[in-house]
Order: sequence, then C-alpha cells, then structure tokens
Amino acid sequence: MSARPAPQPARSRPGRQRGGTTDHFRLMADCAPVMIWVAGTDRRCVYFNNPWLEFTGRALEDELGHGWTGGIHPEDRERCIAAYARGFGAAAAFEIEYRLRHRDGEYRWLLAKGAPLVSEGSLGGFVGSCLDITDRRLAEQAVRKREEDFKTLADNIPDVIARFDRDMRCLYVNRAGEQAFGLPAGDLIGRVRDAIELPGSMAASLARAAAGAFAGGCEERFKFRADASGQRRHFSGRVIPERGANGSVEAVLVITCDDTAREVEEERRAEILARERNARANAESATLARDQFLAIVSHELRSPLNGIKCWTHVLENQLRDAQPSVRRALAGIMTGVEHQVRLIDDLLDVTRAMSGNLGLAKQPMPLLPVLADAVESLRALALEKGLHIVTDYGMGAREIHGDPDRVRQIFVNLVTNAVKFTPPGGTVRIGAAAEGPMARIEVRDDGAGIPPEFLPYLFDPFRQSDQGSSSRRHEGLGLGLALVQRLAQLHGGHVTCESDGVDRGATFRVYLPLRRDSGTHVAMADDRPGDDLAVALPSLSGIRVLLIDDQRDARESLAALLTQAGAQAEACASAQEAMAHLAMDRGEDAPEVIVCDIAMPEEDGYATLKRIRAWEAAHPGHPRRPAVALSAFTQREDRIRALSEGFQMHLAKPVAPAELVIVIASVARGMRM
Repeated sequence: MSARPAPQPARSRPGRQRGGTTDHFRLMADCAPVMIWVAGTDRRCVYFNNPWLEFTGRALEDELGHGWTGGIHPEDRERCIAAYARGFGAAAAFEIEYRLRHRDGEYRWLLAKGAPLVSEGSLGGFVGSCLDITDRRLAEQAVRKREEDFKTLADNIPDVIARFDRDMRCLYVNRAGEQAFGLPAGDLIGRVRDAIELPGSMAASLARAAAGAFAGGCEERFKFRADASGQRRHFSGRVIPERGANGSVEAVLVITCDDTAREVEEERRAEILARERNARANAESATLARDQFLAIVSHELRSPLNGIKCWTHVLENQLRDAQPSVRRALAGIMTGVEHQVRLIDDLLDVTRAMSGNLGLAKQPMPLLPVLADAVESLRALALEKGLHIVTDYGMGAREIHGDPDRVRQIFVNLVTNAVKFTPPGGTVRIGAAAEGPMARIEVRDDGAGIPPEFLPYLFDPFRQSDQGSSSRRHEGLGLGLALVQRLAQLHGGHVTCESDGVDRGATFRVYLPLRRDSGTHVAMADDRPGDDLAVALPSLSGIRVLLIDDQRDARESLAALLTQAGAQAEACASAQEAMAHLAMDRGEDAPEVIVCDIAMPEEDGYATLKRIRAWEAAHPGHPRRPAVALSAFTQREDRIRALSEGFQMHLAKPVAPAELVIVIASVARGMRM
C-alpha cells in the first residue's frame, strides 16, 4: 500500500472554518469505524478519512476530486455516479450499494450514504459514509441460496410441506401441497388453518400436534386417514418447531406423507406372519404327535418281538437235535426279528434327527478302531454272499470329536449298503485317509450302481431308486443313507456319493473333522454293556487325584477306574477327610486334581471346595488345584452354579468313564503348563 501523506487542512474541509473546528472534525473522522468523505457543491471530493484510504490503499491525492470513481466496479460505475448526481441535484440525502476495489485487488460491497450540508438555506456540499457490507451480502446470498435449494427440494418431493406461524397462518406451501389442496400457493399463503379445507381427522390431529410443538418446543407426530379417489388412505405427519433469534418457537414446519403403501404392506406381512405362526404351530403339533405315535408303535412292536426272540431262544435250546429244516426255520425267525429291530431303530433315529432331538455323547475318539470294528462285524455277511472286502487304512492314529456309537453306525450303514447292492463275486473296498483337516472314509463297490436322475434324492428319507415298482429287488425303508448324512452333519462333516450309472458301482465318501494329535494313549474298555470296542483314551499316568464322595460304592468304583487309567487316586468320604489328607505335607506326592461330589451330607461339594480354597490361600506353597464337580443335578443352572462356585468342570452322574478320564487329563495338563 502506498504511503499516505498527512491530510492538508486547506483541502480537507467543506469551507472556511476556524482551525480548531477543522482539526476536531478530522480527528473524529479518522477515529470513526466507517469510511467518511466530504464533497463540495461541484461534486468533487475534498476529504477522505483514514479508514477510506486504508481500504483503497491509495494516497489522498489519488482519491480527491473524481479520482475515487476509478475504484468502482465497471458494472456499478454508471449506476453509482447517477445516484450521486441525483442526490446533489436534489440537495437530498441518498443511499446506494456498489462495489469498490479493495487494496488487495478484490471488489467489496459498500453501503454508501450521503447527506447535504445546508447553511442558511444554501447547499454547502455533501458529507457521507461508506460501510463494508460484503459479509452481510454473502450471508444474504447464502440464505437466499438455501431458500432456493429448499424450495427446489420441497417442490420435487411427494410429501406435503407447509409452514405456519403461531396464529397457524400459512407462510409457505410446496407444490405437493398445492396439488393436495387444489389451490395455488399464492391463494394458500396468508390463510389461517381454519380457512383451509382439511380432512376432519387431519385438522384435529394437526391442531393437537402444532399446539404441542409450540408449547413444548419439541417435534410432534400425528397420523390421520382420509378418502382420496374413492380409496381409504393412511397419512403420517411431523410438526417441527422453528425457533427465532430469541430462542422462542416462532413457526412450525409441517411435513405430511402418504403411508398407504407401507400400511398395506405391513398388514400383508402381519397376515403372512400370522399364517406362518399357525403353520409352525400346526407343524410342531404334528411333529409331536408323530414322535409320540412312533414311540408307541416302537413299544408295541418291540414287545412282541422281544417275546418272539425269547421263545425262539428257548426252542433253540430244547431242539438242539432237531432236523436241519427246523433249525433253519428257527434261524430264519431270529434273522427276521433282528431285521425288524434294526428297522425300528433306524426309523426312530431318523425321526429324532429330523426333529433335532438326536443327542450325541461326543468325546475325543480314534477313528480307525471304530471303522475297523464296523467292517469286521460285517465281514461274515460279505463272505456268506461270496464278496471280497478290501481295506486300506492310511491315516494312522488320528482322532475326531464324536460319539463312538453314532460314528460306528455311519460305517455299518454304508458297508451294509455296499454288501446289499453288490452281486456275488463282487468286491467292496473301504479306505481311510487324512485330507487336510478332514478325515475321508471311502466305501466303494462294483455293484448295482445308481441312476443319474436319482443321485440328487439319494439321501432323502424313504426314497429308493426302484420305489413304486412292483418288482423291487431290495428290501428296506430307504432310511439308512438319510441317517448316515444326518449323523455326519451332526459331527461337523458330510457325505458324498458318485456313480457312473446302473450296474457300474458306487462310491460313498464320509468327511469328518479331525482333532489335533493328543499325545500318548492307553486302551481302555468302554462303559457300554455288551460292547467290546476298545477306545483309546489319554493316559493318567503320574497324575495324582483326590476323590471326594460320600457313597462307598461310587467312591471305590471311581478310584478303581482312575487307577486302571494310570492315576494315583486317593479316596475320601467327607470334607473332613479331604482336609486332613491335604494337611499331610507330602511334597511332590500332593494331589494335583480334585474330583468332588456335590450332594454330600453335612457339607456339600460347594462348601468343601470353599474350605479347600481357603486352605490353599493360607498355604502359599501349595498351588491352586483344578476341581471337577460330580453331580446328579444336570440342568443348565446347576452347571452354571458349579462353574461360578470355582469348579473348572461339571460332570453329570452317571458319568461316562471315558469322559471323566479325558477331563482329568485335560485339567491336569493345564495345571502343569
């Protein structure tokens, strides 16, 4: 900005005045917050104050006379000079807005006002002020832009939008409102609500909502119904308060939308949901009735079959020297009984699986012993039919987490199916291998094969490829493969089948998730009566167990079981005996794991564990031993209480020996880590 010389007294006043008066005027003008100018009767400016010169960045000599007009925006110059001329010509005050170039080169808006200097009835010149209103104009433009944007948006949405003041006088209505009321906006604006024809239900609802918005200052909602084009329609509205500068609610914005489509859809969905609920209830009732019916049928069928089987056994013992035809007849009766029992079992298992009631007793288990046992149990049947069974077990001692009974059932059903559909002289091949994280068990035969069109329905219950034919070649209800697939799914796996067509054999593959290797194992007889399957369990060798149970038989049998598994078991009949046992400082021979019954006289298992924990806290040299709860209370809340009381595991009585061994090995391993 150019240096500004000091104003010249002789040229900075409208007329001859005493020096003191001129100096006072100049001082006041330079201290004013606005730009001030003074012009003579010839319209030539004779004075500009410091704010003007600081705004333009020009020297006083460049502004005097008509020099200041060079800074006016070209588009505003003619209009601005004409306004000055009219004011001077009429000797009257004038006001104008125009753009003047700022010292930074940008044009800014000024509000200029001029007033005549009249002395003794004659015009002595003009004095005026200029105020920078650029920010105000920008704000006004922004407001106008927002209003235009709002109007554009409001006029292009289907909702009715209107604004009302505190007297419920219409201030604005959008195009949708014009269409709804059948009047142009000009005829609606200015009318009070009562003068606008509104549906009765809308008028009352709107009045209540608006009163609430004005009184409480919060958004209010309302709903109403109206007839339009002969149809009953649903509407919803919002009343949004608008506050003024003083914070009070001065107006409300009313937004109304047509919810007919949504209401109709909700009603339709409600009807569908009601129908689905009824259908579900009917299906559940039918399922319950079916399960009850099958249970009764099973009982009624098993009772006579049991009698037939028993009497057949009696006859076999009494007719040891009978003719071969009699012996063959008795064997046929026994075979028929066994076949009927298997059908009943499969039917009940499939029914439970379909209804989600088929329970599994899962545990870590080696896969190959179960597979081998299933195959060997059917080898005699295969040899009797003249079939060859070839096995190839290549997956080692890998484990799965499963129910040994149900896994064996999968293999028995698949191998039985292969033997059933393979003609004499054929071969059944069984293989097992690890495929990534899954175990793959394959059963392949060169028998009857499966038609391609039937493969998609192979695992459906009660479906057979020759179903409906009067010349069925194979017996059965078509439940075995359906049960195989469901059992595999319950173990986290699945079953697939491939066949090149009729008389070209079939290949079934069972995929089950493998567990990680779990170290050394010992062979231990399973607790199922009549089952000589050996299940590999973790060894408890070197693990010291403190067993607490008030029942002598349970205590001694559990101690014998743990000893057989390799553990060092100490049995106590009460909390007092357990505390006395712990108090014996035996160093490395101290118990590592506590197995405690819950329901005991005098002090139950919870109180016993509290005493043990208090004793451990008072003897820092003794570690906090993991505790396993044994209980005949098996509900969910019982398990939760046992865990919350400090037990690490909760086992239900009667406990499966294999499960107990696995749990003790697990908690002991966690303590030693």
